[in-house]
Amino acid sequence: MNSPISLSEEQEAKIATLIESNNKEVPFFYDEGICEILFIPIDDGELRVFHHKPKNPISKRPVLFVPGFGTSPWSWRHFSVPLYEKVEYYFLETREKSSSKINKRMKAKMSIDQTAKDVGQVIKHLKLDEKDFVLHSASYCGGVILTGLAKKYFTAPTVISYDPLNSFKNHKKYVYLIGPLPPFIISIFRYLIIKVLLFGMKNKNQKERVLDYIKHAIAWKWRKAGIHNFNFNIKDLIRLIDEEVFIFHGPLDRFHPDEVYFEIAKDITRGRYFYMNSPEEYRELFAGIMALEFSKITAEERAPKSLLDFEVDLKRETV
Repeated sequence: MNSPISLSEEQEAKIATLIESNNKEVPFFYDEGICEILFIPIDDGELRVFHHKPKNPISKRPVLFVPGFGTSPWSWRHFSVPLYEKVEYYFLETREKSSSKINKRMKAKMSIDQTAKDVGQVIKHLKLDEKDFVLHSASYCGGVILTGLAKKYFTAPTVISYDPLNSFKNHKKYVYLIGPLPPFIISIFRYLIIKVLLFGMKNKNQKERVLDYIKHAIAWKWRKAGIHNFNFNIKDLIRLIDEEVFIFHGPLDRFHPDEVYFEIAKDITRGRYFYMNSPEEYRELFAGIMALEFSKITAEERAPKSLLDFEVDLKRETV
């Protein structure tokens, strides 16, 4: 899988420096005593949020981070490393994750649209809508955030989206596989499903993440999410986004095809595109680095100078 964009030696050296300066031995956000754990009410249940508030932060504003589909805290453990005792942040686990408490299982909606509404409720509950903050997201929940912006469920002074989901096209075969099955059957055969998902996958770090996803999967939530999002395509909504959005693309893998992110950024009226192809094992660490750098500036400053070298010209036509 080759990228049409390549990094210069100078850019690669800057990425190496960012990794070296931020990859420290510190507690993870889910370790005891590191975060306050909140359960925030939504329309049909509660969502878990980890809140870390340092005694002496170096940041100017907090970060709300919304990670990818079905992930466990373990899979995002390195996100918090650059932020430890430096930045106030909230780590939001969305409704498809194992920690969510959904009251009416049979009527529950697991769509990206409903998840975006949840994010809006969380922002209001935390009163982040009353202050300058960074809204940061990854993968599936990048699609959630873009949907919420397009449909005006919420807004934010600064929006970062790291490898956001653009459509369910690449995931439809999995929906065909599990959609017809009752949830208890999916649970019984989850390890057979793992073999299907991992077939031909050579990336060790990605394999570890997929194994962790399946281990923590709640079958009925995942099945509903697949069915409810089957026809999702952000292209139908993306031109409705008014906010400036910083689209970041990192390491290439099966679930994050390189070619889509440039086009997503270009289709957003005020979209900006940053290419930071770090080694795969540092994907989550880099999400934390982005949060750190944006937290150190205000919304008025727009983008941190430390990351501007990685911005790619979108070559928009000028009138």
